[in-house]
Amino acid sequence: MNSPSKGFAALELLIALPVLLLLLVAVIEVSRMMLELNTLNKSVRIGARYASTQTNAAGCGPVNNRIEDIKKVVVFGSVNGTSAQLRNWQVSDVVINCTDNQYVSIVASYTFLPTFASSLPISNRSLSVPMTSSSVMRIF
Repeated sequence: MNSPSKGFAALELLIALPVLLLLLVAVIEVSRMMLELNTLNKSVRIGARYASTQTNAAGCGPVNNRIEDIKKVVVFGSVNGTSAQLRNWQVSDVVINCTDNQYVSIVASYTFLPTFASSLPISNRSLSVPMTSSSVMRIF
């Protein structure tokens, strides 16, 4: 049974495999980006909730006195934390504002750096994606 199409399946696999692997890497990177964006959103929300409950309805004074603690809660997950919830995330990436003695707002920025895609020799362009999250809560 020597057919003239012998070996074409291996050739088709050889042609399709790089495309499929590139697609797999893209799906993994987008999934990681969505996971890190979700972590960023949840961290900012938890930080705003923490800030809004620290005041005992005394307005912005207690919030302004505890800005560094609030930033640590956002970035590290606790006041005493030492490792950031996201890779290369700093306390300086978090901005806290208190307005009208009623609302506390937190804005955090983060730059997503792809793991696999950054090592591809396709181009010299940066593949980093800037992300921002914000949350506003009323002071209790």
